[in-house]
Amino acid sequence: MSRDLAELGHHVVGIDASRTLVTAAVEAAPAIPALVADAAALPISSGSCDVVVAYLSLQDVDDMPRAVGEIARVLEPGGHLCMAIVHPINSAGYFASDEPEATFEIKGSYFDATRYDDRIERSGLTMTFSGVHRPLASYFAALEAAGFAIESLREVRVDEASAAEASHHRRWLRVPMFLDLRAKKVR
Repeated sequence: MSRDLAELGHHVVGIDASRTLVTAAVEAAPAIPALVADAAALPISSGSCDVVVAYLSLQDVDDMPRAVGEIARVLEPGGHLCMAIVHPINSAGYFASDEPEATFEIKGSYFDATRYDDRIERSGLTMTFSGVHRPLASYFAALEAAGFAIESLREVRVDEASAAEASHHRRWLRVPMFLDLRAKKVR
């Protein structure tokens, strides 16, 4: 994403908590600075950014409300936060099977914050994604407390081409996978 934004003319600084990922980012795009940092303590001057992009990261941050507060701190007045997270309904449950009409089940409470791990295999590679399930209200409370007003919100499901490509993806036509939103710093 950093390379795409830089190609569009944006001045970009990448931030990640993982030294390995920051090293890989710098090797892939040496002209784009990337820093190892905690999202809840950004090494960026107050009011120095016009846009912050939090792409599939806030569900992985332990202190999400503090991270959202830091985003507000580094944004200039009227600046924007563009964020994408795993949709909270997605992280609250799972499909009972890979069948296209499989039942989506939530065990426990959607309203409780819980840690989760998702193991995904693709092209012979197994990846584990760890995150924190939080209900929508947790994200919206953090945005409100930090002085954001939501301008746009999208619940993203799998696209038709992916669903046509693999039948087990068809189940994701019924349940959102991601939540995208744009918010403006209003105070």
